[in-house]
This record gives sequence, C-alpha cells and structure tokens, in this order.
Amino acid sequence: MKIGIFGGTFDPPHLGHLILAERCREMANLDEVWFLVSYSPPHKQGQAITRFEQRCDMVALATTGQPAFRVEPIEKELPPPSYTARTLAELKQRHPEHTFALIVGGDSVHDLPTWFEPAAVLQLAELVAVPRPGATLPSTAELATKVGIDPASVRLTAVECPQVDIASRDIRRRVGEGKSVRYLLPRAVEEYVRERRLYRSGEAGVG
Repeated sequence: MKIGIFGGTFDPPHLGHLILAERCREMANLDEVWFLVSYSPPHKQGQAITRFEQRCDMVALATTGQPAFRVEPIEKELPPPSYTARTLAELKQRHPEHTFALIVGGDSVHDLPTWFEPAAVLQLAELVAVPRPGATLPSTAELATKVGIDPASVRLTAVECPQVDIASRDIRRRVGEGKSVRYLLPRAVEEYVRERRLYRSGEAGVG
C-alpha cells in the first residue's frame, strides 16, 4: 500500500489537519494516512508540549470514523530528538511491503535541504506537498541539486487544498483565555481538552 505520513505535534489536532490529510489522501492516491505524532520535535526543544500520550489520544479521537486514518506513535520508541529521516527509515524497516509519501507544506519543501539527512528523506519517501496560494514549489531538479542526489530519485506531487486558517497555538491561546474553540476542533477533541483542562495555565497535561 501507499501510505501518507503526516507528521506534527498535533497539540491539539484540529479540523485543518483533517481537511489537509483527506485532500492529500484523495489527490495523491494514498491508501492510508498515518498521523505521525512527534515525540521530541527538534524545533521545539525546551518548549512546553502536551504529554505524548494525550496528543496521541486526541489524534485517535479526531480520526475516528475515517478508516484510512490511523495514529502512528513510533517516535516514542526512537532516540530523541525526533528526526524525519530516522523515523522514515524505521518505518520502512518495519513495513517493507509499503511505500511511503511524506505530507508537507510548501514552505517545508523549500526548507527540506536544511533538515537532518535530507537526502535520506527524499530517497525513503515521495513528497506530497501542499503549496500556499500563489506560491511555487522548487522543481525536483532544484531539490536534488541542493541535497546532492540524482534528480531521478526525487518524487514530488503537489496537492491543492482549501486554505483553512487554523493554528494549534491559537487554539491553545483561546482555551487559556476561556474562549470558544467550537468548529475549530472535532467535537470529541474539544471535549477531551475540556475534561482534562488542557492548555489552562498551571493545569496538568502540559510538560
């Protein structure tokens, strides 16, 4: 099967994440999308992040009802920090029968040459990229040149997706201020956040 890997902290997972994942599943002909919950994101070292298990719980709640979606918690088993190249290599070793496609935003495609072991990322997975309106993606030849690999080994698919301006940080802020997050989160995730009092200053759950 062709598996889409959609990585993130998902703190919390919101409707924008689900819309993007479903559009990529459909347009890139993915059999499944695995929501890869980041255990120790290198770009968020030292920042307060909700406990990994709770973020996995929220993704499971968010994806209920779509059998092609699932939670992938593998990064908890790998040495921190959580680098995409290492995670993809481990996924490929555990699931040699699948091919993988990494779902990323257009900005991430431009930044990819600065990632940890970018050549390995491109060799292990196709890129399924969602560019911003009016923005262009680098060509496969440009990516290959910057990373130093054969252009033939770079696979890049662009997917147009509705632009849903929702950000997890804004949801956390709104919850902390006691404001509504209705229609920003799946209802089950909204209830989970409320019941466990997540994102409220000084409350348990973040750390």
